[in-house]
Amino acid sequence: MRDNNKQSQYRYKNKNRSKNRVGKQDRRKITRYKEQKTQRTKGSTKLKLKQIFFPYLGLSILTILLFNAFRWVFDIYLDVLPLKESYWDFGIPCFLSVLVVSIWMWPRYELLTLKWVKRSSSGYFFITMVLALVVPLVLSQNYLSKAAYEVIEVNNLNDIRHYPKQKYFSVNDFEPLKSEQVSYIETQVISGRHFDSTLHIDYYITTPFIAAENIWLGSSYHTSYDNREDQSIKDSQYAAFINDSRYSYEAKDFSNIRYFNKLKSSNSKSAYLHTISTAHRQSNLPPLILEPETGLLADSLDRDFVWGLGSFIIGIGVCLLLILAADIDNQENKGTRKQIPIKKQKHVKKRAPVSDPSKSLVALFRSNKKQPITLVLMLTCISAFILTIFMGMDIIMPLSRQVNKVGGLTTDALQAGKYWRVVTSLFVHAGIMHLAMSLGMLFAVGSILEKVLGPIRFTISFFICGIFSNVLGVFYYDMEMAGAWGAIFGLFGIVMMLITYKIFNKKYREIYGATVIVILTILLSSMFVAFINTLSYMAYYLLTLCFGVVFGMVMVMTQKQSLLRNARRQNL
Repeated sequence: MRDNNKQSQYRYKNKNRSKNRVGKQDRRKITRYKEQKTQRTKGSTKLKLKQIFFPYLGLSILTILLFNAFRWVFDIYLDVLPLKESYWDFGIPCFLSVLVVSIWMWPRYELLTLKWVKRSSSGYFFITMVLALVVPLVLSQNYLSKAAYEVIEVNNLNDIRHYPKQKYFSVNDFEPLKSEQVSYIETQVISGRHFDSTLHIDYYITTPFIAAENIWLGSSYHTSYDNREDQSIKDSQYAAFINDSRYSYEAKDFSNIRYFNKLKSSNSKSAYLHTISTAHRQSNLPPLILEPETGLLADSLDRDFVWGLGSFIIGIGVCLLLILAADIDNQENKGTRKQIPIKKQKHVKKRAPVSDPSKSLVALFRSNKKQPITLVLMLTCISAFILTIFMGMDIIMPLSRQVNKVGGLTTDALQAGKYWRVVTSLFVHAGIMHLAMSLGMLFAVGSILEKVLGPIRFTISFFICGIFSNVLGVFYYDMEMAGAWGAIFGLFGIVMMLITYKIFNKKYREIYGATVIVILTILLSSMFVAFINTLSYMAYYLLTLCFGVVFGMVMVMTQKQSLLRNARRQNL
């Protein structure tokens, strides 16, 4: 009995010892896991700061410093780049910010993932980093354009010509000659989202100075109205704005002027020069336009510096918080994912990269030899756009006067005997967004339609539809024509006939059929909403589409076998 009791006691002690041993092992595992987790979070934080945040911080500072130094040397000090101030202040900073983040930061923020984002998180980091860079870069240009100059004191206005690279001047004696003032009114219609339409009116007044040769005082007034209102309401608003602008200009007190701002190349300067050209004053000297400033330059400098530095700190802080909140998508996380079997594909020989630009163009033409005319038309549109920029057209939102000057088609141009503009206006585009949309639509319709029609018939169809659309818009709707949209809508009409007569196979009939339905839906919905400024444009595009339908019907009825043969040869 005693032996049995000893054995049971011994077993009980061993069981307790094993329980204690298991508990100690679990506690050790938990503490070890916590230590590893803290070490991992500390290591991931250091890795994110070292690999992503600090490179972005240094890259942002370097970009801002280098671009400001570049502008100071080539635009302010040497004055050898005659770009408009809107390009320096906004266009180039936006493009440069997107370029820097896309090229140098993309491989880095691709390693980050956000828990609350189901799909890829790279878009959030891209937008945040671009905004954090572009805002202080734009504000720094505003500061640089003021800090790089000083206010020069001159005795009379004619002394300003002795300082061609300076911008701000304080004049002791000046008097504008209001009896010889000239004015110019410029209107522009801008359509926005949800069928919004706004009429913008700019009223420019230039006045020559007494005892100054070809030096003018510039004043401008701006307003905007809803363009969907009745014509009588818009006329009354227009007349009231002109009268108020004239009254405020006549009542302006010139004794409060602290200094003058000599305008450099900009849209405002081109409008003032156009206004001065109507005065018919002859002078051997180029005109100078001065805008009055009533505040102190030092006050605006301090305000711009605070805004620029504050926006940079806020943007960098937001990027830091977003980077710290993200997880690193490292190889350990990728190894835990479910592996998807990949099917074996045939080996494709890759071409060696071509360093010579001319050889690259040859390779591009060879790879697109089945639709060469589409590529030639797209390159022609791009080349013409670059040429019009050097001719003075604004790259973002050009005025109708600028478009007509560089080759747009108007009734006045035809009456002056410039008949070639019926063709050349197809390659003149009003801004980079207009060009991008034209290139996208031209590639969408031409990449397949040219294979069926062939290069010669495709070229003839493009120019016939384009010439018809230009003549229709000028003579019937009295519009100012520019761009390849009319020709492209005519090509879409030809596509509709090829779908109707089953020239394409079932796959491409569905693709092009869906595209045409989307276009028609947009057209018809816009016409039923009937906002005034674009109703004529929608009817114009619909008539151009109908012309393409008729032209395509004639083509199919006369050359159906040839079209079928080309489509079957190209597997379309």
